[in-house]
Amino acid sequence: MPIQVEIFHFDRLVVGIGRGTVLLPEYGKFIADMIQAGVIHYRKIIDVTAVEATNIDRDKLLAFDAQLRQFTKVRRGPLAVVAHRDRAEVAQAFKVMTSAERPIEIFRSIHEARAWVATFPVADTLIKTPEASASGETVEESKE
Repeated sequence: MPIQVEIFHFDRLVVGIGRGTVLLPEYGKFIADMIQAGVIHYRKIIDVTAVEATNIDRDKLLAFDAQLRQFTKVRRGPLAVVAHRDRAEVAQAFKVMTSAERPIEIFRSIHEARAWVATFPVADTLIKTPEASASGETVEESKE
C-alpha cells in the first residue's frame, strides 16, 4: 500500500501518507479514490516523508493536475504537503505552478501541516456551474 488514505468526514480532512515506492499509477489511484469518495473539496495533508522512490516528476505532476482540473467540477480544498527538505523540489514546483487555484504550502512536519489546514474553514462542497465556470464563481451544495 504505497499511499495510505484516511478520510475524516466530520473535519472535512483527507490525510494521505506515502511510503516506499510511489509510482504514477498509485498516485492516480489515490486521486481517483478521493474523487469516488467525493472529498476533493476537503482540506488535504499529503505526507511524502517516507517515500523512498518515485517516478513522479514536476512535469508528470502538472500534467496529472491539468487533467484533474478538466475532470472535476468541484473546487479543490487547501493542500499541505509534508516533505523532507532534500526532496521537496517537486512539491515546491507544484506549489508555484498551481497555488493561484487553491492554497498550497510545504511543511517539514505533519504537526505544522495540521496547524496550517486548521486555519481554513470546514466548507461545504462548492460546485462550479457551467455558467459560473467562466467567471470563477461557485454554488454551494451541502453534502449532509
